[in-house]
Amino acid sequence: MPLSRRQKIHMVVKVVELRLRFIALMAATALVFAYWDTLWNYYDKWTRPPGEQVAAAPDTEYYCPMHPSVVRDEPGIPCPICGMPLSKRKKGEVEALPEGVTARVQLAPFRIAQAGIRTAEVAYEPLAETVTTVGYVAFDERRLARISSKVKGMSRVEALHVNFTGTPVEAGQPLAELYSPELYQAVRELLLAQRSAQERPRVQTAVGRSALGDPDELVRLSKEKLRLWGITPGQIDRILREGQADFKLPILAPIGGVVVRKNVVEGQYVAEGEAMFEVADLGHVWIRAKVYEDQLALVRVGQQVEATVDAFPGETFTGTVAFVDPVLDPATRTVDVRYDLPNPDGRLRPGMYATVTLKTPVAETPAFRARLASARPAEDLSGRASLTVAEQETCLVTNAKLGSMGEPLPIEVEGKKLWICCAGCEGPLKAKPATYLAKLAPPPRDGVLSVPESAVIDTGTRTVVYVEAEPGVFEGREVVLGPPSAGRYPVLEGLAPGEQVAAAGAFLIDAETRLNPAAGAAYFGGSGTPRAEEAPPRTAASSGNDTHRH
Repeated sequence: MPLSRRQKIHMVVKVVELRLRFIALMAATALVFAYWDTLWNYYDKWTRPPGEQVAAAPDTEYYCPMHPSVVRDEPGIPCPICGMPLSKRKKGEVEALPEGVTARVQLAPFRIAQAGIRTAEVAYEPLAETVTTVGYVAFDERRLARISSKVKGMSRVEALHVNFTGTPVEAGQPLAELYSPELYQAVRELLLAQRSAQERPRVQTAVGRSALGDPDELVRLSKEKLRLWGITPGQIDRILREGQADFKLPILAPIGGVVVRKNVVEGQYVAEGEAMFEVADLGHVWIRAKVYEDQLALVRVGQQVEATVDAFPGETFTGTVAFVDPVLDPATRTVDVRYDLPNPDGRLRPGMYATVTLKTPVAETPAFRARLASARPAEDLSGRASLTVAEQETCLVTNAKLGSMGEPLPIEVEGKKLWICCAGCEGPLKAKPATYLAKLAPPPRDGVLSVPESAVIDTGTRTVVYVEAEPGVFEGREVVLGPPSAGRYPVLEGLAPGEQVAAAGAFLIDAETRLNPAAGAAYFGGSGTPRAEEAPPRTAASSGNDTHRH
């Protein structure tokens, strides 16, 4: 049945009315959200008993340092959110941020979701700094022997048992035989002294004889002369046993290894002290490399290293740092470092290029060692059922010194009696007890505080990390960091364990606070973003509890 003209007009009016109601409802909801803090403050003011009204100066107001949106005209009323006493300031005065905080912004939940902001916990990680350098394989000089002629005068190489370089030899193996007139004469003197000692009986006289006239003494001196020329006691006994003077001095290898240098041929004459052979034990080698000046603090004697060579891809040879040169090369700004590597199968050959990698735990670097030692508790307090103010020293929630915010308050958490700096810390401590109680335990020996690389904003003059001080409230915290390692930055100063930092979206937060300092006020609950450098100096009236930071 077709509608009449009047019915059609009535239906249109109804549709418009429904749409207007919906729009009005959405507008009212948006206004309530936008002015929620203001409405709450008015409600709190209207519902407050009349006896609590206190007169205040017309140009003075009171605000919460932790929640700047809480502003009142009357003193003596704590913050309805955190319970902190309100601080005093002049009306219109720019809020002074706590020390170390560069900016503060409060974002609505939908803005956080829009920007993709995600937080990560500041925690201890066993980070390590890696140093990679290139060197070459060299002989271990402690296992390198040079064999020279010890016979006086010129000697002739009568026989040569090692005919080419690279021959493997064992300790005590003959390398060559020398013949020398001086050696021949010394052997004859020994044999004559021995024969004289056997033929002449030892007769004691009243006057006695000199040492040179004693046959036994002549034998001893002759033996000593041959020993100084490198003839072993066994060879001397064989000379005396055989009684022949045509002795050829065998040159023996003092160590086992490989003949790396042969300087003589058969029939050649060699002088006293002339080097004939060099033998190297290749069961243990050195790698010589250079380390730059800024990496020197990461290298220490005894540190484990890993080396690779192109000849054996995929294989790692493990050794240790044996020596660090005490002198820096001024031309290259490097220091020579020597690494010891076992080489039982002889695959590492002197002259090979090698890539050496060594890892130093960040906790053992000079920058962190002293700081961690001073920050580490003398004892583990996590197992104590009760702590005194002197033992706990700082508030587990704010990290502020107990007593700096007034009289410390006792609190019992999970059967432990602890202390907090103010009533506002009770809620966070009981909400996340495990996070805050972990601060009572000493940090791990090989761990340092660290944050993801994505959480760090490097401005060139300072390094900033955005910490979620309260849900939706982000503070730009100036920090001191070490070199990055494994995708994380070790933290020297500025952060505490358990704090949440913006690991994703930190750049967007920083961009908003820099490009539009008033952007925070456009968001729901926005507190503005006063910059530390723009804030006026704090006065005694306005400081109050500004340094209190959750």
